[in-house]
Parts: sequence; C-alpha cells; structure tokens
Amino acid sequence: MKTAGSARAWELAAALAFAALTVLLFINKAYHADEPLYLPAARHILADPLHPFAFELNYYGRSVPYREINNTPPLLMYLLAGALKLTAGREWGMRLCFLPFDLAAAAALYLLAARFLKRPLLPVLIVLATPAYWINMGHLMPEKLALASGLWGLVGLLRWTDPEEPGGAGRRAAFWWSSGCMALALLSKYNAAALLLAGAAAGLLRGAGLRKVALWAVVGCAGLAAYLAADFLCGGAAAKAAWMVTRQAEALPTAAWSHRLRSLLAFLGGGAVVTALWPLFLKRLDPRRLAVVAIFCFVLFSPFLDLGSVRSVDRATGIALAFGTVVLFGAVLRPCPGRNLWLPWLAAGLAVCAVYWSVMARTVLLAVPPAVFLLAGLLEADLSERRGTALQAASLALVFCLGLSLAWVDAGYAASQRSLAHDVASRYLSQGRRVWVTGHWGLQYYLESAGGRSLDLGRGGWDEVRPGDVVVVPRVNTNVIRPNRRLLADVKVQETSSSVPLRLLCSGRCEGGFYSSVMGFLPFSLSLEPVDTHEIVEVL
Repeated sequence: MKTAGSARAWELAAALAFAALTVLLFINKAYHADEPLYLPAARHILADPLHPFAFELNYYGRSVPYREINNTPPLLMYLLAGALKLTAGREWGMRLCFLPFDLAAAAALYLLAARFLKRPLLPVLIVLATPAYWINMGHLMPEKLALASGLWGLVGLLRWTDPEEPGGAGRRAAFWWSSGCMALALLSKYNAAALLLAGAAAGLLRGAGLRKVALWAVVGCAGLAAYLAADFLCGGAAAKAAWMVTRQAEALPTAAWSHRLRSLLAFLGGGAVVTALWPLFLKRLDPRRLAVVAIFCFVLFSPFLDLGSVRSVDRATGIALAFGTVVLFGAVLRPCPGRNLWLPWLAAGLAVCAVYWSVMARTVLLAVPPAVFLLAGLLEADLSERRGTALQAASLALVFCLGLSLAWVDAGYAASQRSLAHDVASRYLSQGRRVWVTGHWGLQYYLESAGGRSLDLGRGGWDEVRPGDVVVVPRVNTNVIRPNRRLLADVKVQETSSSVPLRLLCSGRCEGGFYSSVMGFLPFSLSLEPVDTHEIVEVL
C-alpha cells in the first residue's frame, strides 16, 4: 500500500512528465509572437554584454533605439544569449534549454495545490493543459521565467508563514528564498508584480505581520528597483517605452471599456475553460442571480456595443465564456482551503489584466492557477469524491484536446511564416532580388535572417521600393505598412489553411485575439478561415 508521501511523489512526477510533454510536442516550433523582439537583444549581448540594449531595431514600423521600445527587464535576454551560444539559435535547442523553467513551474504548481487540495493532481494537469498556459509557457518569453520564479516564491512564502513549520533557521531560509524568487520574477517581467502583491496579501492574511511582510516585499522589489534606478540614470527609457505602448493602445477603438470588459471576461473563461464550466457545477447557485448574470452578459455582448461587424458564433462564444466567469466571481467569496492565497492572487492577476495596455492570454495566464485551484477546492466541498474526480477527469480530457488543438494551429501559423521566408529567400534573394517585409513577429525574423529588409517609415516606407523588388505583406500580423501610392505590380496570394476549426488570430471577421484584444475580444474563435495569408508583391 502506498503511503501519502509516495503517492504525492508519483503525482509530482506525473505533473513534471505532463509539463515536459506539452513542450516536447512542439519543441521545434518556429520563433513566434514577441520571441523575435527578445532574440536581437540576446544576440547583441553576445557582442556587448555590458550594454544589452545599445542597438536599433525596427519592430513597430521604424528603426529606433531598442531601449525606446523594450518594456522588459534584461534577465530573459541574458539567458537567451547563453542559450544562443550553446545552440546557435536552433529552435529545438533553444526550447530545450528553457525546459527546466517549465519543470520548475509545474513542480511549484503541484506543491501549491497540494497544500490545500485533497486531490491536487488533476487540477494541476488542467492548469498545464489550458490554452493560456500551454501556448504561452511554450514561448521563449518573460512569462516563462516570471511564472517559474514567482510560483516558487509563493511556495517559499507558504512555508515561511506556516504556523506549523518549525521556527528558526528553516523559516528564515524560506523567507529569503521566497523574496529572492520574487526578485527574479520581477526582473523577468513587470507583470510579476501580481505575484508579489498576492504573496504580500497572503502573508498578512496568514498572520506574518506587517513589518515582516513589508521587508519581504522590499527584498522582492530590490532587483527591479536597482535596474530601474540604473535605467533612470541613463535617461529613463524603460518607463518611456511602457508608456509609449500604453498611449498608443489607448488611442485605438479597442480601448473602449465595453471591449476591454468583454475581453477580460472571455479571456479568463476561455483561457482556462474550466473557469467558465466549473462554476455551473457548484451548489447554492441562486436561479435569480443566474438570470441577472445572463442578462448582464447579453447586454455586454449586444450589437449596440460592437466596434464592428461580429459573427453570431463569436457573440455566442463570448456570452457563454463571460457567463461562467461572472458566476465564478460570485463564488470566490465562499470559504475554502487556500482562500487566503487564491483570492488575492486572482484579484492581483485580474488587476494587472485590467490596467495593462491590452487584454491578452499572456496576462490572463497570471490569474489561471488561482482560479482553477479555488474552484477545485469548492468542488471538493460540494461534490462527492467520485463525482468530483469524474468531473475533473472529463474536464482534463476536454481542456487537453482544446489546448492541443489551439497549440497545433498556433504552431502551424508560426511554421507558415518560417517556410514562406525560406521559400522567398530561395526564389528571389538567391537571384539577387531585393526583398522587403512589412509586419513583424516570425515573418520579419526569418526574412531578415535570410537577407531581406524591413520597410521603415523613417526612410519613406514603400517609397524605398523600386521596380524589380519584392515585398511580402502579411494579413494576420501587426504594424503592417500599406502602400501610400498606386503600384504596378504582380501580386501572388499564398494562404495557409488548417482543418482544425479554431483560430487564435483572424484575418477576416472572426474575433480571435489570443495575443491581443486589439485583434478581437475572444482568446480563440470557431472558424475555418485561413490561418494566415501573405501577398507576394513583385513591383514592375
């Protein structure tokens, strides 16, 4: 017969194996989203490690000093530089180098859940399989480091504030371990402040005392404070970069409160899926309150609040996801094990989503674990072990299938940009033709690596294009520069399709906006439109 300790060890091993599986399934995924924003800094660090941001980059349509567009502390870039040195930039090698962070995050998730849940394994596996977690943690981006470090900071905090933990050296070590991990998290991503706030609130609620919690928070902020102070002495570009992105986003129609609220509710419900489903299985649901929630969701997603044409299927998806999320908000005040951690963590994560320049799965990721674990605790109280386990097992199957499908579509989107760049290079660059690209992400990275150039508004944009040149114009991308004059050209259209009827981003009317609610109010959309479309413009 297994002891409790050996059973927990096997469950931890299962969580680690599952986390490794989610990474290894897409180990050779093309560089995607903002990965190409951080890789140039890593390459520059290899040449000039003391000045990581002393170069120019065209990422928003014109070449500017990197310091003016980077709103991320440099820890990730230094780690990427080391990985580049080892792997020469091969995608599978780079992702393998960062696999330990995935395993560390999974282990910390299990330890946190096991503190308060009777049956922690299935909820942890569900978190790992959610679209928000699976896809974003697979990227070489700051969220991977911030979550891995911050989660271990919370693990240490629980030990430090545990009244049953032996005092003395052990608790002091847990204090410094916890605050040190939080410092690393904040040096990875400013958004990790949500984890710091959650930890501080949990420490106070668990009786650690204001002075000790304040010291813990100060130590946790020390590394970031030192970085920002150094940046301020050099001109304060970090704050200006963050403000630039926020200011530009606030000028867009998608900054409307109705669109942001739609996005926040739909992203939390769809980013984890069970956050929209499990609240409906809780006891003590008042039919009158459910009716009020339904009316609220129908009004929020009603046509008179649309910013443009919205398909019926997207409207229905948004209403369904938002309905479950609002019901979740009504249930979080119920007492449950771990509430002193889950509730402030969820609140801090949602606060970051609310003030960030855009709602996106990367920021909602911070709120996914506490929402899932809080609901799991409530279900343990409301359902029998048999019914609860059956519900969680069915939920895991559903979430895994959805997460895998969306990760597959996303990998196909990224691969289409890499393969197109290689095709254009062999067809045109090898013949001595000049090739330009507008748009960014992986398309820009791979075409520039092959010898292409990015259109630059600072140099005239399309005015630089000459007869005989080739311009690659994507539709599903960001900051795409359109021609400012009529051109005589031969235009070929290349589409990438997928039989999976899900889209994270859309080129047509659907509302998929996984990487930013600027593109749509849903984390994914039911659609069979092309995953990506590129125009190959040969100027005559």
